[in-house]
Amino acid sequence: MWERVSNDFMKEDKPYGPGDFRIRGEQVLSMKLTNPEIIFKPREERSDPDRAEPTEAWMGDVGERANRRTVRILAGDLEAGVERRFEEPAQQADWWLSPDWSTLYLATGWSDRTAEKPPGQRYLPQFTQLFKSSDQGETWDRLPWPEDQNISALRFIDAQRGYLVGWGPHLWRTEDGGEHWQEVPVPAGARNPDNERQRFDLVALGRDNVLRMAFFDRHRGESVMYSLPWGEDEPSFEVALGDYGVNDIAATEQGEVYILARKGRPITLVPKEQLEEHPTSVRYWDGDQLTELHEFDSDLVGYALYITPDEGLLFDGVNQGSLLGKNVTAVSYDGGDRWTIEDEGRSAQGGYYDTRTGERWRVSGYSLYRREIR
Repeated sequence: MWERVSNDFMKEDKPYGPGDFRIRGEQVLSMKLTNPEIIFKPREERSDPDRAEPTEAWMGDVGERANRRTVRILAGDLEAGVERRFEEPAQQADWWLSPDWSTLYLATGWSDRTAEKPPGQRYLPQFTQLFKSSDQGETWDRLPWPEDQNISALRFIDAQRGYLVGWGPHLWRTEDGGEHWQEVPVPAGARNPDNERQRFDLVALGRDNVLRMAFFDRHRGESVMYSLPWGEDEPSFEVALGDYGVNDIAATEQGEVYILARKGRPITLVPKEQLEEHPTSVRYWDGDQLTELHEFDSDLVGYALYITPDEGLLFDGVNQGSLLGKNVTAVSYDGGDRWTIEDEGRSAQGGYYDTRTGERWRVSGYSLYRREIR
């Protein structure tokens, strides 16, 4: 049962949005990508009274608005509210917060959306930065990083050891808290010579400290999963997944791997007229055999899979068959055979599941709700 924890969660930060938040006790931390605030003239000051008119010219320009997007780190508590501890221009960002909240890493990407593409180039250049804080965002250090090398995702084992994932795709590893980075070779099948910004479909770090990457291998004509235990020189092929796209991977400390997959090739490879509703399933990989544990109705689309503190499996997704797109969870405590499905109502503005505590958080309106799924 949901418990309402706050009626005005992060209401003070404008424009409103909870961002990618975390809660520990009464403390709050959030990484929030924001759009600039657009203010419109009162009716009597408009050149055309029947048309909305912004107060400044840049507010009506798509490129100028994109250039003014920022990422913020917000911190505070549930009672007193939050404050901005860091803000940087960015249209793309990812972060990692250590379990004890002592260390934060933040990667940002910004492009001049008003500029012309360089001759012969498919994309605008992106300016990338990597930051680190060791005091919950009070102060920040900019880490050495090539400004033209994108960072799309951060996957850390602890404050000293972790990975960065970038376009290409590219993969780097640090073992000294981000002072130095070593590039790790990626599988040749993950690259697309026609797209310098190719990405993995998914990169997940399991409880067993193994980094797993899934992608559609065009040479094989199917999706595959590779694994990279900490300290290994390069990823190794694990298993072919066939005609499935991978939405998430969860692994236990013992290396038992659960895969959330959706039947059908990645949308980018399928002509629009061939797109159909494909069911989501949970599959199990024991290192030797791939087994389908359960297939959900095609209306239920899963985007995350968690292992709960009591070793249950938690499916997180949406019911696309409902008129307003409702959030749905499903829990299994018998290894994925039987599932209890729960309708959580209209799509939330934000939320997350804490695999350590079993707490599930949800924001609707300005209200923050909490419940426990063990």
